[in-house]
Amino acid sequence: MLFFNTYLNELRILHISLIKNNYFMKQLSKTTLVYILTFFITGFLFADKVEPPKDSVPFRGSHYKAFLDTNSTWWEAKFACDDIGGELVVISSAPENEFVRRMAKDNLVWLGGTDEFEEGKWTWDNGEPFKFKHWDENQPAGTNGFNFLILNGKNGKWADTTDFSGKVKGYICEWKGSAPKNAGPKDSELKPPAK
Repeated sequence: MLFFNTYLNELRILHISLIKNNYFMKQLSKTTLVYILTFFITGFLFADKVEPPKDSVPFRGSHYKAFLDTNSTWWEAKFACDDIGGELVVISSAPENEFVRRMAKDNLVWLGGTDEFEEGKWTWDNGEPFKFKHWDENQPAGTNGFNFLILNGKNGKWADTTDFSGKVKGYICEWKGSAPKNAGPKDSELKPPAK
């Protein structure tokens, strides 16, 4: 017990001397601030560094994983990809479109495009420019409520549909910047099917 009381007295003396020593308190505050900032900056820098699933497929700088036979709405697919650190696939070239078509295996799958916020103005959910387009004949339909982008796995063409169509049987998630830029098949190996 005597040891414990002595220990408490030593702590009180240390506490009083710390309060009296203003310089030490300023240094302690600076050090604490540096630690806190380092913690938040490190968390921010590494927050987006999510590893794609081990069974995802690398292609041109990204990894892709198909989830087929899900019968999900577009929003459910989007949130499912978000939950595992990816995003609904964004297609920016003909070779990428063919790569995704092959992953879809003849199914209709959700892509990350929508015109939900302004009818006729298609955007990618992640904010990338909507430059490459591969619309099927008479598409987009432009019908109100047909606000979500799908890819037909049979021909690789795109269409717009409702969020609850029931015909869409899957989605593909993408993890950008997670694979080597030259990963996957060469362009010459990615010819779309004959019409």
